[in-house]
Amino acid sequence: MRTLNRVLDILEVFLKIGDDNIRLSELAKLSGLNKATVNRIVSDLVDRGYLNQPKPRGKYYLGTKFIRFNQLMMQKRKLEQVAPPHLTKLAESVKDCVVLTVLDGEQALVTTVIGSQHLLRIALEAGTRTPLYCTGQGKAILAGMTEAELDQYLSKVTLKRLTEYTITGPNELKSHLIMVAKEGVAYDDEEEILGIRNVAAGIMNADSKCIAAVGVIGPSVRMTRARMREIAPPVKLCAAEISRALGYVSCDTEPTVSKPKARKQKVAIA
Repeated sequence: MRTLNRVLDILEVFLKIGDDNIRLSELAKLSGLNKATVNRIVSDLVDRGYLNQPKPRGKYYLGTKFIRFNQLMMQKRKLEQVAPPHLTKLAESVKDCVVLTVLDGEQALVTTVIGSQHLLRIALEAGTRTPLYCTGQGKAILAGMTEAELDQYLSKVTLKRLTEYTITGPNELKSHLIMVAKEGVAYDDEEEILGIRNVAAGIMNADSKCIAAVGVIGPSVRMTRARMREIAPPVKLCAAEISRALGYVSCDTEPTVSKPKARKQKVAIA
C-alpha cells in the first residue's frame, strides 16, 4: 500500500501542475519523495506505458496507457447514450428480459436490464456479474477476442461445471467460440443455471473490437430451442444497430443464424 501511494503521489503531480512535461527533479520536489525513489518508480511506469521519456535524462510525459483509459471511459459513455432505444425496441419485440453486458475483468457485468413482460420472469439486476464462458453474453464477448486475449483469459479462469451442460474444456470452448464468431450469435442452453436459457450477440466499436453484448434471457419453459432460434435474428439486429451507432463498419453481409446444437443428453422441456 505504501508503494501504491507513492506511485499515485507521483502521477498526481501531473494533475497539480496541469502539465505532462516534467523533469525528475520536479517530480521529486512536488511529490515530496526523494529522487532515488522517484527514479525507480518512474522507470517502472515508463516500462508499463504509463509515462514516456523520449530522451535519456529528459522530461517525462504521460504515456499512451492514459489515452487508452480515456478512450475506454468515452466508449462506455457513448454506449450508455446510444444503446437504450435499441434495447427498448428489442424488448418490445421479444417481450422478454433484455440485458446489456460489458466486459469486467474476467467476468461479464450487466449494466442494463429491461424486464420481461411475462409474469414468470428472471430476477436479474444491473450490477450483476456473471461468468463469460457459460453465458450467452459472455461467450459473445469471448468470441470477439483475439487468440492472445482468449489464451490470457483461459490462463486466469477455471472453467467450473455449473450444470451438466457447462463447457469445461479449454479446447472445446475455443472450438465452440469459433462457431459463435462465425454465426454472430451465442446461446446459453442451461449452461450457467438449469432452467434458464439465453441468446446474445456481440457489440463492436469503431475499432472493430467487441466491447459489449446484448442478450435475451428467459426461463427454459418459455425459452425453448425453437424460441431461441426465433429471437436470434432480432438480437443480432439490435447488436448490429448499436455497433453502427458506435462507428463500427462491417463489410460482411448479414450472416445466417444456425440452430442451437442438440445435446446428446435427452432434455425434457415443458
